[in-house]
Amino acid sequence: MKTIQYWSLFILLLMGVPLSGQQPADTLSFNLDEAMQYATNHAYQKISSEYDIASAKKKIWETIAGGLPQVDFSGRYNHSIDVPVSLLPAEIIPEDMRPPGVGPGDKVPVSFATAYDGNYSVSVNQMIFNGSYFVGLQATQVFLDLTRHQDEKTEIEIRDAVAKAYFLVLSARENLKAFEENLEVNQETLNETEKLYENGFRESLDVSQIKLMVREAEKQIVEVKRNEEVALAVLRFSMGLEEDQPIVLTEEIKGLSDKARAEEAKQNEWMPQEHIDYRIADTNTKSEKLQLKNIRAQYLPQINAFYNYQKTGFGDEWNIFEDEWYKSQSVGLSVSIPIFSSGMRHAQAQQQKIAWQKSINVRKMTLRNIKTQSLTALTEYNSAIDQYEIATESKQLAKDIYDKTRIKFSNGISGSFELTQQQGQYIQAQISHVQAALQLLNSRINYLKAIGKL
Repeated sequence: MKTIQYWSLFILLLMGVPLSGQQPADTLSFNLDEAMQYATNHAYQKISSEYDIASAKKKIWETIAGGLPQVDFSGRYNHSIDVPVSLLPAEIIPEDMRPPGVGPGDKVPVSFATAYDGNYSVSVNQMIFNGSYFVGLQATQVFLDLTRHQDEKTEIEIRDAVAKAYFLVLSARENLKAFEENLEVNQETLNETEKLYENGFRESLDVSQIKLMVREAEKQIVEVKRNEEVALAVLRFSMGLEEDQPIVLTEEIKGLSDKARAEEAKQNEWMPQEHIDYRIADTNTKSEKLQLKNIRAQYLPQINAFYNYQKTGFGDEWNIFEDEWYKSQSVGLSVSIPIFSSGMRHAQAQQQKIAWQKSINVRKMTLRNIKTQSLTALTEYNSAIDQYEIATESKQLAKDIYDKTRIKFSNGISGSFELTQQQGQYIQAQISHVQAALQLLNSRINYLKAIGKL
């Protein structure tokens, strides 16, 4: 029996079958740029945007095909249960062929149809001239350009969302590291205080106060771990990853903050006309102008060529396919010339002209808005740099004060209440420092987005 088990185990190993449960997914590692690049290829919004581009390309061919030959086939087979009858004046029928009792002034029922008939036809239509068609060809290309611009804007929004989610995870981890260090220090302080209390050198109030500090540190750790999990979930969603996909972030908030602080931002290093929002507004203006052109093209005649081929068969028996079928053919041109629409087309053209003029105004407003937003983003970015530097210095000062107070507490010079105060001040300085770093990183992303460089 053991031999069979060993052979079974060997076969399973050869087949690559896991012996216990499902193997975990491969862990993926990302720095900030890698995370943003991955998201621009895999995010849900990006995939939807690519579908839009594919649909726009098919729209172009749909428009082109409208001006190419159109071939249609139709067929019909008919059985008349009751053959249609027509009434003819008796005078036109020879007397020897009239039914008995029928005289002048009477009507004679006559059937010209057969019980069975059928036909099939092939028609070919070719557009010769249609002003709207040629405008439509231009419009589809503009539509494709607009869809591509929207895709580019989607990528920017994705990169923005991924970067800010990435920063949230890093800020949570930075706080977690500080809180864990604080908990370790508090536990050491608690152990020292309990020993001093047992030897009569500390009051029970001091022990209780330090225990409260330990519990607060534990509470902060639990809370920040939850924040990290939420931030990771948001990051995975923004990147288009599975919910349970293990990922490793290879950068730290301090390194990114120092890099963001060191980089110089200048207002004159970019062209507002190259911003994606302006290009979208400009393409919208082109689209509105083409729609106006299309309405005006409807004043022009439409010319089409056609060819029809048809065969028809008749019979009093169901199998008419053995009888002779009669063909007919026709070829020609059809012309449609708009003459008078009671001012409807003129009103449509005027409405579209107003829409085009409005789009020009929106384009101007977009350009001004881009310049204003970039200036605001630059100001906030520079302010965030200043705030980060102040928060860094404040954190170091708060740590120095807290370390000195701990030494004084250990030597019995200061009390637990003062130690609690200084620790709270240091924790708040640490939180403020992380928030300042987060604000610095977000403001840089906002600035890059505002100048179209994200």
